[in-house]
Amino acid sequence: MKSISYLLATLLIPSALHAEDDIPLLRPGERQAVDQQADEFNVAVMPAITAAAKSTVRVWSGTRRLAYGTVVGDGSKILTKWSEVASANGNLRVEAGGAELRSVKLSGVYEDEDLVLLDVQGSPLTPVKWSFEKPKLGSFLVASQPDGRPAAFGVVSVPERNLRDTDQSFLGIVGTPGFAGPGVKVDNVAADTGAAAAGIKRGDVILKVGERSISGLLELKNSLTGVSPGQKVTLWVDAGGSKKSVEVLLGNRPKLGQFSGDRLQQMERMGGPISEVRDSFSHAIQTDMRPKPNQIGGPVADLKGGVLGITMARADRTRSFVMPAAAVIDLLKKPAGDPAVAQVRQPEEEAPLPTREMAPQGRRMPGGEERMRRHLSDMQRLMDYMRDEMQGLEDQH
Repeated sequence: MKSISYLLATLLIPSALHAEDDIPLLRPGERQAVDQQADEFNVAVMPAITAAAKSTVRVWSGTRRLAYGTVVGDGSKILTKWSEVASANGNLRVEAGGAELRSVKLSGVYEDEDLVLLDVQGSPLTPVKWSFEKPKLGSFLVASQPDGRPAAFGVVSVPERNLRDTDQSFLGIVGTPGFAGPGVKVDNVAADTGAAAAGIKRGDVILKVGERSISGLLELKNSLTGVSPGQKVTLWVDAGGSKKSVEVLLGNRPKLGQFSGDRLQQMERMGGPISEVRDSFSHAIQTDMRPKPNQIGGPVADLKGGVLGITMARADRTRSFVMPAAAVIDLLKKPAGDPAVAQVRQPEEEAPLPTREMAPQGRRMPGGEERMRRHLSDMQRLMDYMRDEMQGLEDQH
């Protein structure tokens, strides 16, 4: 039975299928078979989200559905996605199950996590009952709709992690690509970083972090996993044939902007509509479920019916994020910001990366040195993006 579920999930129904979902190149008979199996699968998982559905609402502005929401606390408040609600024109209302639309008012905003609390007018709704079990890699997750049907489902692809760049430790060096020797050869050192303060210079080769030998840039990054900004690490460095140990105070990783020319956004949108705010969450379980952007904010359950968290964002074709229940509870203990002054988190301005000074030689690229620097920045960000994904998978082994 488990193998059949995996087959359906991976080959036929990567999210909760509805009639409008398009699977190309299907003959009419094949389409009917897929639709029938999709309906059967959706019915099969509905018992797992019975409880979650009672605490799921749709958030409306006029005739436009903005998001889903999760009823929290004593039933008088709803937690939902701030960036979707902030764009509303007109009064907000919520729909719970088949009940009439209820008026709600903005109560407080958690800008850093892109969440907002709504006050429910009238009698309380059914509050969510959380499960604090941590889902394992490959575990099934199902997002609920208010009417008891699944909104989306998938599996855990990367367990909980911090996606916020500025919470990660930062050494402050750029490695030389293609360096064949042991260690990482330093191509550049960013100013005002721990590496610069420790006296590391271009041309030095980092051989070890503590007692761990380093064979490349990815291993250097991995060696700093779990080390927080403000902590010190000992590096063994070959500086022009003289080996020495230096102590480096790690800083916070600088803010990195989006790809120039919206390259990353184009890649992310290839699989359909995505959330405008879809990264930099402090607690996120990565899953391959595919909810629509206006289905974000509702509860997510496991196959035993335990509500493990809420959907945070649809990031791209293969990634969505879920905030675990424990993180939601901790967040709700903190004071929320004033909605009147809260801003929707925008993409960060592009931060310059340290690059090597290059003298013009031979034929120059069209657009000159500035264009070359943009391409180098794009390549660096793509490498960081790929390394983060690989790291998330490596952490599980």
